[in-house]
Amino acid sequence: MNQTKTGAFLAARRKELGLTQQELGDRLGVTNKTISRWETGAYLPDLSTIPELCRILGISVNEFFLGETIPPEELREQTDRNILDIWAADKSLRRKKFWSELLGGGGTGILLSQVYAPDTPGKAAVIIAGVVMICLGWFFRSRLEKARLP
Repeated sequence: MNQTKTGAFLAARRKELGLTQQELGDRLGVTNKTISRWETGAYLPDLSTIPELCRILGISVNEFFLGETIPPEELREQTDRNILDIWAADKSLRRKKFWSELLGGGGTGILLSQVYAPDTPGKAAVIIAGVVMICLGWFFRSRLEKARLP
């Protein structure tokens, strides 16, 4: 999903209907600044708002996610593509979450086991490895939080 494209599509549909950002915002229970953020692609509407937004603008949810009007003869094919794209993105997000949790948790376990263990050769290297794993877990978690569905 291209947020900028979707935002431009929302703005164009709103203008075609002769609605101001304020009027659309009032109908959805959000501010005109929120509408502006959606239209610039800075943010996406909350999932619970999307069906009502689409109803007001006279577009399908598929058109919303695609960011353009879908001709009727292409609707089924595009719907299938959208579902598969979202499924693939969800699978990717789950994999990233798994690795971030594995690295963070594994690093924490290694670090704690070495902190309370008697002094042994290489203890410092194992502690450093644990800290590195924790940092990698945090890094992957931060990237996961920035990830977006297509």
